[in-house]
Amino acid sequence: MTAATLASPADRFEERALLRASASAFVGKEAPASRSRALRGKAPGFDLRFWAALAQQGWTGLLAPESAGGYGQGLAEMAEVVSALSAQAAPEPVTPVIVFAGRLLARCGDGGLAAQLLERTAAGQLLPAVAWQEDAAGAASFDRHGHPAEPAVVCARHEAGLRLSGRKLHARPGAGANGYIVTASSSDGLALVWLPAEAVGSGRELQRQADGSFAARLELDNVVLPASHLLASGERARAAFAAACDEALVMAGVELLACARRMLDMTLDYLRTRKQFGKPIGSYQALQHRAVDLLVQRELSSALLEHALAELDRGITGDERAQLAARVKARCSEAALTIGREAVQMHGAIGVTDEHDLGLYLQRALVLSAWLGNAAQHRRRYAALTRDHGDGGSAGAEGTAR
Repeated sequence: MTAATLASPADRFEERALLRASASAFVGKEAPASRSRALRGKAPGFDLRFWAALAQQGWTGLLAPESAGGYGQGLAEMAEVVSALSAQAAPEPVTPVIVFAGRLLARCGDGGLAAQLLERTAAGQLLPAVAWQEDAAGAASFDRHGHPAEPAVVCARHEAGLRLSGRKLHARPGAGANGYIVTASSSDGLALVWLPAEAVGSGRELQRQADGSFAARLELDNVVLPASHLLASGERARAAFAAACDEALVMAGVELLACARRMLDMTLDYLRTRKQFGKPIGSYQALQHRAVDLLVQRELSSALLEHALAELDRGITGDERAQLAARVKARCSEAALTIGREAVQMHGAIGVTDEHDLGLYLQRALVLSAWLGNAAQHRRRYAALTRDHGDGGSAGAEGTAR
């Protein structure tokens, strides 16, 4: 339980509303969509000065426990900040760094290197990335039971400490990261190893994404690290990674929903103002029906996300948490891409021009929907998780996730 979840429902609702208003006002003033456009394709793909401003607001430490200099808030509070940033297409890697890496570090132990890294992350001084995926399409990221697959990267004991060998793909942020939390197989089971960016050297290749951000490909050729860089291993590492991954999936859903909302709002405004044959095109029943279908997609995603955030903050664990995360990622990915596709069609020719802000949100949705597994992969994951628990066959489970 976090400090936020111990508050009464009424108090927490009011606190979230205040945080939402504060975040929206700050981001709307300091991070217009034009800023995101200017940062595209220029490493690191985001603004380190704006990251420092997020730290001054206290948002980089929102999830971190008070022992690490944070505020011990819940994922629902973090979602308000993430949603406000995503509504302006802000490219700062809040979910990969604060949620995925930060929550992983918080579960690695109360002392040692993990605690130091978490304190610096909460203060906005460090940007860690998680390097765990190993195949280009992401299809092998989860095993046949729906759990994170065993890594091919190997962490072996070395006379000087640890030795890492293998390859990692899709690490975000690729540029600007100070280091990577690498998942690896070891004699003790899963190992989480801190890999400073300078230790990778020429083995890091930046890959530009559709939205102008960067992911990293890491080639680890017998990289030697001190023994103290082992953050966790065995069951503790496995549980920590599974929980952080599921939380990152849900927060990616928050980002996708924010993009979907903006694309739908732009489309509805366009339908009200664009005239054809002397009247707004939104007055035509066929377009009204299509707009309502998109509204349904948005509301279904919103309802599922609120449920997921509440359950995660309540402390849901294990396969039940994994099923919920898979449902969120599948639903929100599908909704965002559907709304984006329809938005482009309803905008007509202007919708495919790079100058129109619709493209910023569509490109961001394309990247987010693929990150950590796309909708189809998470429908399959949900089916595998529910099948193992006797909750229905793969076809029925896949339909539920959809």
